[in-house]
Parts: sequence; structure tokens; C-alpha cells
Amino acid sequence: MTVRKRFLRVEIFCAFALRCLDDRTEAAVINVAPGDSYAKIEAARPGDEVVIAPGTYAFRLYFTRPAQATNPIVVRALDPANPPVWDFGSTLVENAPGSYTAGDRGRGGWQFNGASNYRISGIVFRHCRTSSKNSAGIRYYGGTTNLYIKDCLFDQNDNGLTGGTQESDATAEFCEFSANGDPTASSPTHNMYIYGGAFTLRYSYVHDSVQAQNFHIRARNAVLEYNWFARAKSYEGDLMSDDDFSGTGPFNQTMTLRGNVFVQNAAPDNHSQVVTLFNDSGTTNLTLSARLLYNTFIGKTGAAAFVHLSNADGTQMSAEESNNLIFGTTRPYLVESAAAGSVSGVNNWLQTNATAGTLNASVLSASPGFRNPAGNDFTLDAGSVCIGAANASVFGLPGREYYLNEATNRHWRIRAAARDIGALESTTTGNSFGPYDTAPLPRLTIAPSSGAALISWPLYAADFLLEESALTLPRQWNPPQAPYNTNATGIVVTVTAMSAANFFRLRK
Repeated sequence: MTVRKRFLRVEIFCAFALRCLDDRTEAAVINVAPGDSYAKIEAARPGDEVVIAPGTYAFRLYFTRPAQATNPIVVRALDPANPPVWDFGSTLVENAPGSYTAGDRGRGGWQFNGASNYRISGIVFRHCRTSSKNSAGIRYYGGTTNLYIKDCLFDQNDNGLTGGTQESDATAEFCEFSANGDPTASSPTHNMYIYGGAFTLRYSYVHDSVQAQNFHIRARNAVLEYNWFARAKSYEGDLMSDDDFSGTGPFNQTMTLRGNVFVQNAAPDNHSQVVTLFNDSGTTNLTLSARLLYNTFIGKTGAAAFVHLSNADGTQMSAEESNNLIFGTTRPYLVESAAAGSVSGVNNWLQTNATAGTLNASVLSASPGFRNPAGNDFTLDAGSVCIGAANASVFGLPGREYYLNEATNRHWRIRAAARDIGALESTTTGNSFGPYDTAPLPRLTIAPSSGAALISWPLYAADFLLEESALTLPRQWNPPQAPYNTNATGIVVTVTAMSAANFFRLRK
């Protein structure tokens, strides 16, 4: 009997151990080289890292796995300085090898359908074209969430990046979009075409669209900040109605443009506007709104409306323009129906003969005082009237800026302050940060003030939250019951005198 009991315990232990091994998920590094197939990459599971060697690849990829934010699926270049290139050449994407066989397989070289928490970096997407002329380097849809794209080049595709549905969200940083579009397409093609959901673009160089706009946005919420946009074939970009809406509404779509540099094409196909809002689908009960803060616009045609509310159909629209440097045009905005549209804003630089209209406290002069505009240096010279002329009471101040120009591109650096009009602060110095640099951590400062404590941190860390805890263990971190106040250099919280000492920290 004793022997039998011992064997029984061993058998139970072994069965339990085998079940644990079957259930566990161990992260793997999947090395890919030219000659490997799409199946090797698509097999990646949450926590896996796909490392792709230099070379040219010409097969399609289709991603559908859900991962977790703390356990993402990473797909990256082995050597970002020598990136792998997805180049389909003269082959239509739908005719290239791939696992996905549905009729829309040609819509993207890489497609993400219902996927979540993928992180893509260091890939070149080139010549992604389809017979319907609406392919893209990357297409995401089906509720794909938390798709992060970094340091990728989208070059000579029908559309560089496309996708988005109602519950999707994607972020692209440090990317270049160059010469995307098809001039023979019957429907407009763009450097990027975002359909719905939420979309963020930062620190990117977007230029020379072949057919239409540099950005064509239908998202419910879009943020485009600290980018360099240049020479769109038609006009720079727009916010248009999301055709995925259903029901009777009300529906709202917003776009924020902050800290961007715009360089207009010398001869654009549409020289009447730069950024437009338009309800092209005729959606009822829709409101479109845009906020344009601290941008620098270099106009070439003399009379393009920097913002155009194309609302002759009565669609409700609004725009705020504040602290923008609007050079090379006499029209900071155009509203087609004043009954359904409004423009407000403060402290924009306008050239002397411009019409300020409803914009308040505009700074007018013959020249903004660029340091070297012929060399694409649009920083402010020492005598510029834009220096110190911004209104720092505006909500959403910039704490970063694009660095440097079109030759040295896709970097950012900490903006010294938000006192100057335009995208580039005259006093900004210091290192820039690229796609593989470690972002600086903000410093928390505490100073006494009339029985209270002023706790502050830099403006570039506006996405950090302040938390406090008593000195006792275990720590219990909670936000302080005090409002945030923003000034031209940082965020300040005033904490009243407390009966006991506390710890404070910043958390992103």
C-alpha cells in the first residue's frame, strides 16, 4: 500500500507539470531572412519578437492576433540603418504570395485585421499597388487597436498608410511618407488615408504626394503634431466625414494640428486652400472641428486659405487658430457659411496685407524674421516680431518641436518654452531625439509658496500625471486634489499645507 501511494503522488505531480508546460507562453525571437516565408512572421504570438534581416521581400503579410499592451508582438528590423524592404516592384500586391486569399488581399502589403498591440519598426514599404489603385504599405481595419509604427518609410505606394474603423487606433512616429499616390487613379490617393477611429502622427516627414493630399483624415479624433509637411500635389490635408458612422448621431470629429511645419507646393493643383474641413458624404447631424496651434506655414501661392471650412451645405464646423505663423498668404481662413461655421483664435503672425477677420491680437508685419528661409531654416532670427508674442493661456501648449529640416529629419527636441509664435522656439537648444533614442525623463520640482508647495514639471511631459502618497508602507498613490495649471514653460500644481509629509511622483 505504501508503494502504491508513492507512485500515485508521482503520477499526479507529473501530470500537473506537463499541463503547466502546455499552458505557458514563452516569448520567442523569430529571426527572418530573405528566403523565409510569410508563415514564419505571421506565426508570432504575444511577447514574440520578429527580427528581420536586411534584404528585399515581396510577399504579403496578414496579422490578426490579439496581444496585450504589456506583452506586445514586435516586428522590427535587425539593422535599422540597413532596413528590410517590402518591394513588390511591378507585381500587383494581390498577385504576390501570402496567406490571405480574400478579394481585398491587394489592399495592403501588410494588413492588420482585428489585431492588437503590434509594434512595427524599421521597415521600408515600396511599390504596394493594386488593380483598384487603393493599396498601401500598411492597411489596418476590423477594430485593430494600439498599432504602433515607428521609423518606417512609405515610398511610391498607392497610399502610404491606410485604414481605421470606428474602434481602431494607430500611432505613427518618426516615419517618412514620400511620393505615395497614383496619378491615374479615379479616386484620390494620398501619402496617408485614415478612415476612422483614432490616429496620431508625430515627428514625421510627409512630402511630395503624387496625386492628392499629404494627409486625408476621416478619423473621429486625430492628432498630428511636430511633423514636417511639404509640397502636396493638391493641398496639404483635410478632415472629412467618417463614412462608418451609423444611426442619427449627433456625430463629432476633431483634428488637432500642433507644432507642425507646412511648406506649400509652388504650383499645387488646388492653390485655394491648405487644410480643409469638408462633409463630402453629406452625413447629417455632424460637427467637424479643428485646432491649429503653434504651426509654421510657408505659403507659395499668395492667397491660399490656411484653414478652409467648406460648409456651404450647412454642416456645423469650427476652427481655432492660435499662435500660428502664417506666411505667404493673405488668407488665414475661409468660411463658406458663417451661419454654420466659426473661426476663433489669438496671437497669430500674419503678413501686413492679410485679413485677420475674427482672429484676435494678430501680430502683423512685412516679414516674420526667419533665420535662413532659402536654406529651409524657419527658426526665428533675433529681431523677429514673433519672439515672445505668443499667448500662453491657450490650451494645449507645445512642449516639443520638430528637428531640424528636410535633410536632417524625423527627430524632435524639447521646446524651451511656448512664448514664440510658430512651430520653432527661438531659445530652443540641446540634443534631438530619434526613433531609437531614450526619451528624457522629466524632473519634478517642489518649491514653497505662502504655506503651500508649488510642484512643477516641464511642458514636454504634459502626458505625465502627478501622484502623491503618505510616507507609510505600503505606498498608496493617488492624484492630489488640486488643479493643473499650465504656463509657457511647464505644468504647476499647488498643494496646500498638509498635516504630514508626503511623497510625490510623476507617472505616464
